Amino acid sequence: MDIQDKQLQRLIGLTLRSGVLTAIVIGVLGGMMFIRSHYSDAVSFHTFLGEHSLFASPSKTVQEALHPDAHTTENRGLAVAQIGIICLLLTPIIRVALSIVGFAMERDGIYVLITTIVLATLTCSMLLH
Repeated sequence: MDIQDKQLQRLIGLTLRSGVLTAIVIGVLGGMMFIRSHYSDAVSFHTFLGEHSLFASPSKTVQEALHPDAHTTENRGLAVAQIGIICLLLTPIIRVALSIVGFAMERDGIYVLITTIVLATLTCSMLLH
């Protein structure tokens, strides 16, 4: 293993650690914001009431977290927590992208191809719903 491989492995490890820690911090912050605005709500578990999702796409989620509508400011914490989940989902995707770089540096075409297919599958599964 040469110096470039070790540096790439360190970068991948740092990416995984920082991605998970970022997701935890954002998720806890969003959860605290949500609880602060909903702590006195009465909850009924007798009937299930489905609701439309304010967070149908990552862009809508970020928009809601940064610029909530006047009538949906109570959902800002939920949007922030959802961004934490998005960060958690992006962490392995970034790891796979870095692996493609590593395989390309090693000039290992078959692994570049396989890992690119994995990256495309992960990306499509996250973007398509």
